[in-house]
Amino acid sequence: METPDGKEFKGGQASQAVRVAGKAFGSAALMLLSAIWAATLMLLRAIWKVIITTWRLAAALDSALWRATKLLLRKSINGVGYAVQLVALAFHYLLLWLPTRWGRAYSALSGVILAVACLSIIDLLRAGPGIDTAGQSMLRPPVDESDPILARIEGRYVHLSEIEAASRAGGFLREGEALTPETAFQRELVQSYVEQRLLARAALGDGMQRSPQVLRRVNAARDRVLAAAFLDSRIGDAVSPESVRQLYNSQRDVTLLGDQVRVRHILVGTGAEAEEIITLLNDGGDFAALARERSLDRATAPLGGEVGWFNSAIMAPTFSKVAFATSPGELARPFQTEFGWHVMEVLGRRSTNAVPFVEVRDNIAEFLRLRAIDRTIKELERESQVVYFVPEVEAEDTTLSLPDLTAPDLVDREGSSEEEALN
Repeated sequence: METPDGKEFKGGQASQAVRVAGKAFGSAALMLLSAIWAATLMLLRAIWKVIITTWRLAAALDSALWRATKLLLRKSINGVGYAVQLVALAFHYLLLWLPTRWGRAYSALSGVILAVACLSIIDLLRAGPGIDTAGQSMLRPPVDESDPILARIEGRYVHLSEIEAASRAGGFLREGEALTPETAFQRELVQSYVEQRLLARAALGDGMQRSPQVLRRVNAARDRVLAAAFLDSRIGDAVSPESVRQLYNSQRDVTLLGDQVRVRHILVGTGAEAEEIITLLNDGGDFAALARERSLDRATAPLGGEVGWFNSAIMAPTFSKVAFATSPGELARPFQTEFGWHVMEVLGRRSTNAVPFVEVRDNIAEFLRLRAIDRTIKELERESQVVYFVPEVEAEDTTLSLPDLTAPDLVDREGSSEEEALN
């Protein structure tokens, strides 16, 4: 058999070529499979190395993170312990420092600052307007049943008691008169109080309280208020229903002894003044008007010189003698006592009888009130060692002020002065 290249092909040679080709193909396939297996093994080995490396790296990172966490936790615990020790040490030294002088001063100052801050916060909370259901602010004060709120000035509420105290001090309320919120607004007492407060605050803002003239007036007003409050406390203790009844029971029988006269008098410093007043009275002068104008007796001058009814044993001897020696409706001749010169008019005379308690209760209370005032002032003058320096040029016409003629100092016997209170 001839091949395409012109050579003769034999059958034995063909089988041999097939065998050679099969061997070559088998060797190539085996080599290919070996290469594939080697590549597969290399790939698996590489994947395994990656897995092992990743695992080891993760383990290493986890170990490092745990060690870092433990270290941070240990350091934190140590820091907290150190801070606790530091605070405890500071508190220990603070406890040792507080009892010292500077410690007490610091504590007091801190307490004052804290109290002022708390009061300011409370005042701001109270001053804040309420909120209604619509979300609108409304100026409604808190409800105070015992002392109603009538106004507000810069966040500070004004109560009825403040209006009443200011009105009584200004003379707008009579003794014993009660004040209600309605009458306070009707009589414009609230408006007057608010206006006065605003003007006073403006004066303080201008520094007028540092003016010597204003300061003297403020001190004088303060002294009047304090003096009135002190006397009220003393009078309240001395004048009670029990003391009035006790004095009446102890002196009731005295009213049955002797006659009584009712007089009025004018006390002056010299005999010439007394004669002048007698002349004016004889010419038709008004006794009460002259007494209010010229009498030195501060207790009876506002009453027109009226002394009232008294027995002969109550007053000073000279005064009683002239009073009982003068007929009712007549003027006595001017006479002199240790207090000065007197011009006296006898208004009436009567026989004494037992007086019912109801008729003399107010007189007894007034007597006890005046006696309490007199004794309080004398006690304070004695304790304070008061000395009066009267100018020499006026010494001739200056006399001691005549106290109330019902006071115990004008009586020969201490207890007998109480007799007049029953008349």
